[in-house]
Amino acid sequence: MYYAIITEQSRKAKSTRNLYDYLKSHYKQEQQLPQAEDVEGYIGQEGVRIAPQDRYRVLNLKLHDEHLSPYFKSDMSLFHLLMIDEQAEIRMYKLEGGWMFLLDGVQEAPKPFGNQGFDMR
Repeated sequence: MYYAIITEQSRKAKSTRNLYDYLKSHYKQEQQLPQAEDVEGYIGQEGVRIAPQDRYRVLNLKLHDEHLSPYFKSDMSLFHLLMIDEQAEIRMYKLEGGWMFLLDGVQEAPKPFGNQGFDMR
């Protein structure tokens, strides 16, 4: 399980806020997570489990653009941020000073390729 936190000072804050408001208003009660989630000292409230048909909205935020920003905190490397796809389970929480994404199912390492699982060059 990986996390990504976007603070209110980030360039992505406005689009993240709009996404969170959209999800909270359009999702039914069973998709909303009432319990708080504590990750690395950050306590997320009012969570939403993002349905597979809406995961592209998170992908369109392009979190990898913020990987060097001081207003973005994550335990993922740039590789992990680039490997986020529709297969990953995504939950989104509101924090006191921003928003937190919890991602499960992100690819850990590059997949082998070629005939024997590696490049023959």
